[in-house]
Amino acid sequence: GVLEKEMTDVTDVWPENSVAFLIGCSFSYDGALLDANIPLRSAEQKKNVPMYNTNLKCRSSGSLSGNMVVSMKPISAMDVAKEVEITSKFPHAHGGPVCIGRPESIGIPDLNNPDWGDAIELRPDEIPVFHACGVTPQSILMNSKVPFAITHSAGYMFVSDLPADKVP
Repeated sequence: GVLEKEMTDVTDVWPENSVAFLIGCSFSYDGALLDANIPLRSAEQKKNVPMYNTNLKCRSSGSLSGNMVVSMKPISAMDVAKEVEITSKFPHAHGGPVCIGRPESIGIPDLNNPDWGDAIELRPDEIPVFHACGVTPQSILMNSKVPFAITHSAGYMFVSDLPADKVP
């Protein structure tokens, strides 16, 4: 349940009886947002997206339990409806937002203090839009004190040649 180390190659520690899962990421729809002229503030600022622990309980399974982690994108108030429409077409990549505005309603006390990633400037005309995040499994593994797991590092995803809009 505690991060031991980060590695770039896990071949030497991969147990033969292990199972791998690929979990979608909101990065999958970033291209569609850019195509719709919705700016990505994290990319503009050359930062990783901010990610936050929330008070949103995930459905437990056996000994695994915990709360959802969300990523946040600052979206112009005029573009929020368009952002929801676009991201909802990517259910494999967390889909539409779980919260729009009011970070305190999901247990986020301070947007300037993310649990993972980097703080992003929120401009006066922007609303924080929160999506489920692929860091949730790491948080749940740590919360559940699983003795051994290999996960991705926040912000560093599996990349394939399958276009995001073609994922089943």
